[in-house]
Amino acid sequence: MKPIPPLFRWRPRITQTTLTLIVAAYILLVLNQGFWSRLFTQFPLSDSRSLMFGIGIFALTVFLLELLGPWRLQKPVAAVMILIAASAGYYERTFGVLIDREMVRNIFETNSAESAQLITFRMIATITLTGVVPALLLFWPEVRRVAPLHQLWRWPLGVMLSLAVFVAALFSHYKDYSAMLRERNEVMASYQPGASLVAGIRYAREQWKTADPVAAAYGVDAQQGPKLAAAEKPVLLVLFVGETARAQNFGLNGYERNTTPELAKRDVIAFTQTTACGTSTAVSVPCMFSGLGQSGYSRAAFLGRENLVDVLGHAGVSVDWIDNNAGPQNVAKRIGWRQIDASLAPGACSPECRDEAFLPEIERTLATITENTVLVLHMIGSHGPAYFQRYAEARALFRPDCRSMQFSDCTPEEIVSAYDNSIAETDYVLAQTIDLLAASDRVIPAMLYMSDHGESLGENGLYLHAAPGFMAPPEQTRVPFVLWLDPRFSATMGLRPDCLKALADQPSSQDNLFPTVLGLMDVVTTVHETALDLTATCHGGQQV
Repeated sequence: MKPIPPLFRWRPRITQTTLTLIVAAYILLVLNQGFWSRLFTQFPLSDSRSLMFGIGIFALTVFLLELLGPWRLQKPVAAVMILIAASAGYYERTFGVLIDREMVRNIFETNSAESAQLITFRMIATITLTGVVPALLLFWPEVRRVAPLHQLWRWPLGVMLSLAVFVAALFSHYKDYSAMLRERNEVMASYQPGASLVAGIRYAREQWKTADPVAAAYGVDAQQGPKLAAAEKPVLLVLFVGETARAQNFGLNGYERNTTPELAKRDVIAFTQTTACGTSTAVSVPCMFSGLGQSGYSRAAFLGRENLVDVLGHAGVSVDWIDNNAGPQNVAKRIGWRQIDASLAPGACSPECRDEAFLPEIERTLATITENTVLVLHMIGSHGPAYFQRYAEARALFRPDCRSMQFSDCTPEEIVSAYDNSIAETDYVLAQTIDLLAASDRVIPAMLYMSDHGESLGENGLYLHAAPGFMAPPEQTRVPFVLWLDPRFSATMGLRPDCLKALADQPSSQDNLFPTVLGLMDVVTTVHETALDLTATCHGGQQV
């Protein structure tokens, strides 16, 4: 074997401190564009406060490298930190998203199909150039390290000195910095890799605290009320849990485009002022079924208590959960659930199943139902960035539409058109469901649709969803909420539709879902909060 030429065997020799400073400078100057843009919005570039805060954050980066990467761990730790910062920086620049605990949860708990939609050539190329290549280059220099005995004082000294510089810089303009950190959380939330490391730790801690939880019984006194018990046929409520539909683009809510032409032809009630509990599926879906309300919701509290589907079960109401998304988020863990069966609607499942695939499932339920039932259908809805995969191309109402998962390949107008087409597809599925229910003589039917959260479509540089609560825009927190009552259902349950329509423009939220479903189904229980039940003041019609 030929010897390696001397030129290719040459490796620069640097000290451990030099390598740390180079890595810190690269991370801060190249991979933290979002942090600097937010800082300079608060303090101008020429302001000494920007300079001192920048010095402090540089020291904080050195502190993290020193603390987590002593001695021979330096290069592996630095490489991981570069990869984290490069990845987080890419998604922040591309979609405007910030990494917090719930975003980490989305990363770990999403399914492979959703994850694949975010993997594009541009993403791979960018992270390779800014993250992978620099991380590999770390292993090229030969680092002159102190002896193991000297490392016993060198490591704590490096940690303490960098921390001291950070604290000194912070206190140089403490009054201004403390005000900024209280009022502009997004500044430090965009600092990488610090924000991602903190988010990962918070996620791991929550996972550890909620591992193998035991759900306390809730609403075990639930029973079917007299109207439900006296129904001559099985009562069926089809409950659609929407995905990523925002109220602003819903035709029934006054959007300039008629994205809901089919629902507009049916006698539905659209609650136009509805807000979501969170900005991600992992928060909103458990929250809306928990009965805890947005103010009382936490993952630990949700996992530690039974929820709406359990209470319905205690009352003897059958609950069937069918999913066309990333799963029921632990809501249906005690009753079981199933993924949409692509074999029943192969034409709607290429490459992924559109929500049209629910229609055969609804038909099957109508053909076999024997007891009072709540059928929960968890939609894929308008989940991005692949909006164009959510609707049948033949039903696209708005052109030209973005046909790419890389938003930079499309104009803002094309992105909005693709999103609007996905809303129109939801309109189609809901309208078809209403027609199936209305045509059935085997059930007393109703339908309720509520989206889990909204979506940003480029407003203020934001795309997609899952923005942290402190900066969540209304595009991500206002959601459509639609109710359809068959006349047979209204008569059986003694509900006055005109009364409900009078509430349509009043403020509502996902807090209303739990008690309103109990009210619709005439489930009697002490855990029924009538103050939040939208049907509470609308009973009194004639029972059949």
